[in-house]
Amino acid sequence: MSAKIVVFKDPEVSTVGEVAITYKIMAADSEDEINYEAILVGLNGLATDVYNVQNIELKPLAFGLKFIQLHVVMNDGEGLVDAFETQINSVGGIGSVEVLEMGLL
Repeated sequence: MSAKIVVFKDPEVSTVGEVAITYKIMAADSEDEINYEAILVGLNGLATDVYNVQNIELKPLAFGLKFIQLHVVMNDGEGLVDAFETQINSVGGIGSVEVLEMGLL
């Protein structure tokens, strides 16, 4: 005799996963004196109910250069990652944005 497993799924309940992304953000090269504090404040302002900005750090790179490491968690939805990267690039003083890590939670 074999047991039968029955799984009931509520069609009203949607299980959406979350994505954790770590970005490496470089300041614009054209600026003589980079205002990292203003950039950090601008990036922190991107936190919403959709984008959970969990950590922003200013880290040394090499030869006095620094980069900003940003960690964000968001729902796994179509277009959300691209929209967030567009918002990052809209912050004044941003030169380049690179994804260091991305994974599902």
